This record gives sequence, C-alpha cells and structure tokens, in this order.
Amino acid sequence: MAFDPDRDRWVDAPLPATGGHPCDHVTLTTYNVWFDDFHAARRHRAITDLLEPIRPDVMVFQEVTPAALATLLSRPWIRAHYRSASVVGGDAGNYGMVLLTRLPVTAVTYVPLPTQLSRGILVADVDVGASVLRVCSAHLDSGKRRDRLRARQLRRIFGLLRPAPDAVILGDFNMRNAEDRRIVAPYRDVWPSLHPKEPGYTEDTTINHMRYDMKDKHRHVRFDRVLVKGGAWSATEIDLLGTEPVSPDLPRVFPSDHFGIRCRLDHRPGAVRAPRRRWYSSRRAAGATF
Repeated sequence: MAFDPDRDRWVDAPLPATGGHPCDHVTLTTYNVWFDDFHAARRHRAITDLLEPIRPDVMVFQEVTPAALATLLSRPWIRAHYRSASVVGGDAGNYGMVLLTRLPVTAVTYVPLPTQLSRGILVADVDVGASVLRVCSAHLDSGKRRDRLRARQLRRIFGLLRPAPDAVILGDFNMRNAEDRRIVAPYRDVWPSLHPKEPGYTEDTTINHMRYDMKDKHRHVRFDRVLVKGGAWSATEIDLLGTEPVSPDLPRVFPSDHFGIRCRLDHRPGAVRAPRRRWYSSRRAAGATF
C-alpha cells in the first residue's frame, strides 16, 4: 500500500516492474512494539519519533495491533516516503506484523509458520537496483518449553529462503543462548559478529524498568536478531534502539518491553548482484494488507 495525498488515505498500489539506481548500502530496523495497552499511544509515538531521524530503508515491526498500525501509518514522514505491507488483526491476533519500505518491492508474501501462537513471517523482495535483497520479518513462538517448535520454525524459514542468494532475517526469535547453535551457515548472526564482547540484550530489566515492573522478575536475553546470508552484502553497523524512557515525566515507561535494532548493510565492492526475479507470489492471510 501507498499513501494517496489526494484521497488522504492509504490505497493499494501496484508492485513496480523495475527499480531505481543500485544501492551502496541499506539500513534496516526491527522493533517488537509490545501489544499491551500500557501507555500504548505514548509508546507507539515514541517509537516513530526514534525512527524518524534514522529514516531506515526498510522497517519491520512485530506485535502490531490495529492501534499501533494506525499510529505508524499516520506519521507524515512515513506517508510521504514509504510503502506498507501488513498482517494485523484477524488471524494474527496480538501478533501482527508490518513492513515499511522506501525502496521498491517486487514481491511480498506472508507465510504462516507451524505455531501455537499465531506466528508467521512477512517476506519482501526489495529491489536494490538490478538485484533483489530478500527481507524476512520473523516472530517465533515464545517460552522455554517451545524451543523445539522454534527449531522447526527456523528450519522452515531457512528452507523458504534457500532460493534467494542474498537475504536478511530480522525480528523477534525468542531464542535463548543455548539455541544459538541452530543459526548455521550460510547465515551470520550480526550482533556477535560486530560486537563479540557485548551481550546485545534486547530485553534487559537492568535498563528497562517497565519490563521489570510488568513481569516482576529480571530478564537479560537477546531475543531480537538480524541474520544475513549471501556474498553481496556485508553488515557493517548494528545498534540498539529505545534504551531510554519515553520522557522524563515517565521514567519507568519505555517504548517497548523489547529494544529495537538498527543494522546497516554495505554492498561489497565487486560483488555480483543477483538478478531480479520473483521468488514468491503474494499470499494473504486474514487481516493481510499489501
């Protein structure tokens, strides 16, 4: 979808047949925005305020409710520069997904995963100029007891993305450290690759007092991740978003119970760009809007 200023609303927009100039770098962000109603409007605005100066090329979000989607799609900078694909409400329940891109998209697909919690992946083929970078927003099932289900989900995702020479999987993996062994070549886990001495916790109650207040227990985990495969793109930067309260007057309210992630990929000099082709046809679920 794209925003039509003449009609003052988001409308279905055809996928472009061709793209623009080749990109030397791509910036992506992922954010689990937390479906809870707790200060939701303030938190959602804070997330968009964090992202506005960054203006990522591609943004993905998890746990998106209809109210959160409305906030995202109401922001003038998003309306002016981005296209939207979303699976919100309906079968998705509290676990809606949104992808916003200011780069051309040649195909977009939602694929339900084997799940106990209405989880799936939202996949877009992003045209980076004479080639495609497949971007996959993922949200795996949560809970320690669902580790085998997460393994099955991850294998499913890897299998679906196998035909794509260059791909990024980013989102909320809900994986503990013991599950890291399931991330195998050709995928690279960006945070430990670039910051091997930093834990990169995306749920951290030492910092995020809201997370502690809501659950009444401490947690330090790196649930949210960025995985990259392919020879054309190299991850050069990764950092956390939303590590400060939404405002001084609400010192124990953070944008989400998760921190977001920003990642930059640089095109490797001399790397051959994969030819553009449509790897998926669009597939809709109840509540899906592309």
